[in-house]
Amino acid sequence: MSDDPPETADPSANSAEDHTGADADLRTDIRRLGHQLGNSLVRQHGETLLETVEKVRRLARDLRKEGGREGSTAELTRLLADADADQAIQLVRAFTMYFHLANVAEQVHRIEDLNIGGTRADSHFDETVRRLVDSGIPPADIAALVNRVDFQPVFTAHPTEASRRSILNKLARISDLVEERTELWRTSADQRRVDRRIDELIEAMWQTDEIRHDRPDPFDEARFVLYYVNQAVRDAVPQLLDDMAAVLEDIGERLDPDRSPIRFGTWVGGDRDGNPNV
Repeated sequence: MSDDPPETADPSANSAEDHTGADADLRTDIRRLGHQLGNSLVRQHGETLLETVEKVRRLARDLRKEGGREGSTAELTRLLADADADQAIQLVRAFTMYFHLANVAEQVHRIEDLNIGGTRADSHFDETVRRLVDSGIPPADIAALVNRVDFQPVFTAHPTEASRRSILNKLARISDLVEERTELWRTSADQRRVDRRIDELIEAMWQTDEIRHDRPDPFDEARFVLYYVNQAVRDAVPQLLDDMAAVLEDIGERLDPDRSPIRFGTWVGGDRDGNPNV
């Protein structure tokens, strides 16, 4: 599983050349992760599984490129129909893991692109404030409006939520390692060390049951929400507030330190209203 990664776009690129370079780097990382996944499948299940996965991938690729040519459709249909239950499960898991890894690589490169080309002057909030000022709206009115903002994202949970924190934690670690590997100052020895650690995590993911077989209770749901709070919210919200304060300072105003424009709510544990599936 080493080529034809999902098509991606980079709207933050400053030029066609930058976009091409960023896309090439992303595809390189996806190919490397796909190759590592393929090696893991061989180590754990032998060449047969990887050969089947590659055959399905090639047939699906040909169908996409050829617009559904009858021969490829029939061959792919026959191949999948002949798979027994265990083979089908392994195929689904292999492609699921591949797309997990591809998504991780895409997220890492997206963040890098934003950090390189997406300075605060290019942020949506900064651009909006500047447009309001240019249109003649007094900065004091803009600041008053911002200080009245009350944005309340709500965390919810669902009894059919299948993702497990053990899988999410491994993907988060792989994301850190992919980012670490892309740092230009890393030596070949450093990159090999990172690759070995990624190999270990990929094998651990394959050996981890990805689907919950027991119904989560409110404590499970709360822990799931806390995972996202710790992974994203804890760092992102203070940074966002700092950026908002800096933009207002640029127009001679300030963000009220006693105001919290972003507050979080949750429905976790609060929607058990008699639904037998909850």
